[in-house]
Amino acid sequence: RICPEDGRVLGAGAVLRLGGAHLGGYGESDVAYAYRQLSRALHPDKNPDLPRAHVAFHRLSEAAEELRQGLNEQRSALQLLVSAMGGQATAQMLERPQEALFAEACRLLSAVCGLVGEGEVPVPAQSRAVASFGSSGMYYPCQTSGLLADWFEKTHLLELYASVPVRTAYDCAPKRCRAQFLCLLNRAAIAEAKKFSDCVRGNWPVIMQTFPELGLWRDLRDAIHRRVWDTTGEPPEPEPAAAPAAAESAR
Repeated sequence: RICPEDGRVLGAGAVLRLGGAHLGGYGESDVAYAYRQLSRALHPDKNPDLPRAHVAFHRLSEAAEELRQGLNEQRSALQLLVSAMGGQATAQMLERPQEALFAEACRLLSAVCGLVGEGEVPVPAQSRAVASFGSSGMYYPCQTSGLLADWFEKTHLLELYASVPVRTAYDCAPKRCRAQFLCLLNRAAIAEAKKFSDCVRGNWPVIMQTFPELGLWRDLRDAIHRRVWDTTGEPPEPEPAAAPAAAESAR
């Protein structure tokens, strides 16, 4: 199973059966337990009749190390996202960071979309939204101007959404939550295009490659738009009935 005969190379999570929507998040203890259980069964000394046993055992060791390194990268990404909103990641969040990383990635996207304002937002309404955002406890003690500057004027936050840690956290999330993430990501791209005259930064094509599902989401959105809002193929509305003549109304 670890070394398929068709030449495929399994990812580290598939080798140790960790991660994914069905298995959820994991930490060092889970990696160690999975490695311990599988190494006993795959050790070459216990499988002298299998010529590829040593290859499978070596791949198992590599996969465990990849997952441990991935955990460090996921924790760094989590801490960066939380600190951008003025918060601090707790020990519980860092133990199995995938769920918290996915949640904070969604939180940051919703903060950016809410602060920028989607569609045509009057200035007074925008000011009230910013004031409400500052008093809300949902986004830590976040500084509005600092968050928007970090998002639009720098690239370190946007680059995270094209990274392997965020993709791994996405893969560990339930499917219903993945749809919400894709929607937020698409809304953030639209908000940026609106802010910069239909231009977006070069990081977005990389994000599209990291999350090819975003293309399917956009196709679905366009189909719904054509179905619900597009009226070009509908027959014209009937002309209103002519007003009765003045003479008839007088009678």
